[in-house]
Amino acid sequence: MGEKKKTEILLNREAEQRLRLFEESLKELMKLTQNSAVNKDSLSRNSAEYLYTTLTEDICRKCPKYRECFGTRKEKTLEEISSILKKAGKVMQVDGRMASGDFRKQCVYFQPFMEELSWLFRMLYQNRCWEKRLEGLRQVMYKQMVSQHTLMQECRRLLSGGTLIAGKKKRRLRRTLLSCGVWLVEGQEYLDAQGTLTLSLLVQPMTGEKRGADLARYISGVYQRRMQCGQMDAWLRPGKNRVSFVEEGGFQVLFGRRHRRKTGEVVCGDTFSFASYSKRRAVMVLSDGMGAGEGAHQASSKLIEAFEGMLEAGIDEEYALEVIHHTLLTRKTAEFSTLDVAVISLQTGMFKMLKAGGAATFIRHRQSVERIKPESLPPGCLTDQTFDLCCKKLYDGDIVIMLSDGMLDFEHAPDTPYTMETILESIRTNNAQSFADQLMRMVPVPESGHDDDCTVLVAAVWEKRQRR
Repeated sequence: MGEKKKTEILLNREAEQRLRLFEESLKELMKLTQNSAVNKDSLSRNSAEYLYTTLTEDICRKCPKYRECFGTRKEKTLEEISSILKKAGKVMQVDGRMASGDFRKQCVYFQPFMEELSWLFRMLYQNRCWEKRLEGLRQVMYKQMVSQHTLMQECRRLLSGGTLIAGKKKRRLRRTLLSCGVWLVEGQEYLDAQGTLTLSLLVQPMTGEKRGADLARYISGVYQRRMQCGQMDAWLRPGKNRVSFVEEGGFQVLFGRRHRRKTGEVVCGDTFSFASYSKRRAVMVLSDGMGAGEGAHQASSKLIEAFEGMLEAGIDEEYALEVIHHTLLTRKTAEFSTLDVAVISLQTGMFKMLKAGGAATFIRHRQSVERIKPESLPPGCLTDQTFDLCCKKLYDGDIVIMLSDGMLDFEHAPDTPYTMETILESIRTNNAQSFADQLMRMVPVPESGHDDDCTVLVAAVWEKRQRR
């Protein structure tokens, strides 16, 4: 074994050890975050005790009936205060009419008592709002650490779990690549939890440049698995190149899109993107900026860019959306953009829909059309809001249609004979781009023009072994 190879192995081991130590540190931090979240109820009890103590010290101790109210009648007095606070919690203010008739008659200092209670309630309510916000931040931090922990595990697995390609397999792979004019220096194999194969090869073209995608077919023959180049349009230059090949899944997704800006506007306020991550999942994202024009476009495009950046880093879609949501809560402006995310597994055909304030999404099956209705608000609206999550199995020929709300305005017109379902059923093509073009043409447009930005995103799902 050469010195260079020994050095590389030692560096990998050192990196693996550091990742392991980082994992352990994250585990301890996660425990601390969990423990801090458990104390939420005890803080509430302390607040209640503080309220009772302040009331008695500032108001009740001066009263001649103090011993009676907080002696023989203590339990009833505390129940009365608790009842007033429960009623106040529904309307977010304390009112003298919330007290019972008996309490109003018996309390000597009723007016100052209620004024003090009202002041304390407002103060404690503000404290409670801050507690909720802090709890939300704790949860975000905890989920972030969980995501980091997962990423560290994956990185460590890649460093330690790979198998060096050697022996007969290496000789066969080398002979195959030589027929393509490429010399194999070394390589490693990786299998993930689902049994998906990934190859990391160090190769050197013998003459000129070679296209990575052209080698995939030959490598597939060696492994008897359908492989594809991990880097889109990768070219192998003269000298040594590191290139990866990933096992293809059983499905492929073809995208189509069409959009129109609001009449009178220069740019469309909707922003969208299509992407494939690690050749294992196809992702379609749509954001509808509030209003129209340049301002809406800037808001929606920034949201898409932030979301895509986290996906590229390997962060889960649900967690990425939650991070964006909590970040937007800190903004001073009240400008919101919706976020619709469709994730399709290229291995299994499973479909995951995340909706944060977007319009309805549709799935056209061979014999029916399914509408996925939105219920959630755009990210950054409410502290404790939740988002729509829908998971379904897609089959060969299914088409996912994602729309901005401008495409559905016609359904609200009086006496309209159409629904989006009837239009989607009438489209005969299965070509994703043709489907998007036809849908945009078939949706009725008011005589005054488009009242809103209109966007159509289409994802056609095909099983590779069945597609002709």
